[in-house]
Amino acid sequence: MISAILGICLLLLVTTDVVMSTLGVGANGPLAPRVARGTFCLICYLPKQNWVHRVCGPLVVVSIGAAWIILMCLSWTLILSGQVGSVVSQSSGAPAGLLEKAIYAGHLLSTLGGGTYESSGALWGVVATLIGVSGMVVLTLSVSFVYSTTQAVSTGRAILALSDVHPPGTAQFSQILLPQLATLVAQIKAIPYALYFSTVREERRLPQKLAQLRAHPKMSAQDRRNLDILLRELPGLEHVPQDQFDETFAHWAKGYTLRPEEG
Repeated sequence: MISAILGICLLLLVTTDVVMSTLGVGANGPLAPRVARGTFCLICYLPKQNWVHRVCGPLVVVSIGAAWIILMCLSWTLILSGQVGSVVSQSSGAPAGLLEKAIYAGHLLSTLGGGTYESSGALWGVVATLIGVSGMVVLTLSVSFVYSTTQAVSTGRAILALSDVHPPGTAQFSQILLPQLATLVAQIKAIPYALYFSTVREERRLPQKLAQLRAHPKMSAQDRRNLDILLRELPGLEHVPQDQFDETFAHWAKGYTLRPEEG
């Protein structure tokens, strides 16, 4: 019974994280930000080679999805372990062990059925149905999560290219680029994991390029004030006092840099 209670608590935690990370605008779940930051910190220890920049973002996103699947499988396994005979072998009818219950839960989460095991009784049949439904929901939301993240990355790189066409100091910067940046900031607010994507081309790395734009010598005071209004909507910068914004923003940009010492 204790394992079932632990499983239910873990299931609620994972479900909350999935929903907030994929459907919450401007909200992060309790797990995904920590998984992303931990994965990114590990990637920073990899060799200083170009391929590290290419795989950084995908590895962060994959780690989040893998954490959801593993923890959800673990939570259902704990719930099934609340009763010894909750899962039985289809051939012999013998009660399944802990490993077999984990395999059974994994099969149901993948929407492939229960494999060579089945639930015993109507109550556990309902649980099996819930496992299948939760698996379908997580898989669907994970696909949406990946798509939204990659779309935000593509949009960001396009706007960074546009900033080279309409740099600070031109009328087009405030008329064309700033509105585009406002849209991008809204996307990043909803999908902050796009900030972990890097590229071999330094001028297309989003956090670092934003820092360079803000420090551009030809930017007028009015344009910098307008840019700061947008930048203060980025995750982690919403409540920074104005007198501390310069230092905090520079530190924020380095936090998403694979090689902070090179920034």
